[in-house]
Amino acid sequence: MQTLIGLYIEDEPKNVTLMQGRFSLFPGIKLIGIVTYPQTLDGFYDYVVENDVDFLLIDHELDKASVNYKGIEVLREIRSHDSNIYAVLLTNYPLDDYKDELGEYDYQLNKAELKDTKKMNELIAKIRRACALRKDNDTLSLMNEKNEELNLLLQQIRRATNREK
Repeated sequence: MQTLIGLYIEDEPKNVTLMQGRFSLFPGIKLIGIVTYPQTLDGFYDYVVENDVDFLLIDHELDKASVNYKGIEVLREIRSHDSNIYAVLLTNYPLDDYKDELGEYDYQLNKAELKDTKKMNELIAKIRRACALRKDNDTLSLMNEKNEELNLLLQQIRRATNREK
């Protein structure tokens, strides 16, 4: 089984460590965090690619990271390059505070909810399912590209064969 890698965009190192501990209880899933945040949004997608990230956990408020952007802006930057990456909003604030942005996330939870084993299991199941679907979609897309290439090649062969007659 291939390990799924999640990136936790969170400005509290202790929360990253705590969440990494929770995720370590689930085989096949690894959670990484960002130690030093860039001053601009540029580079987040490069970090996703370099670390082969499959899904995102994002804290909305990143004020302790001393940056001028919020978690939703990081998500938008990453999604401008990869519109299918699975993203979960994790926050200590009421979800109603972000109702204008909730539609941009695939799933939303208050961090306190993850103390509930049922909620944690639900989150892991959603991540696994979304990542499996994404890989299936990537495979189908690649197969479609190859099919188009083969059809073009077949057309060229037919044209060449017809010229020879």
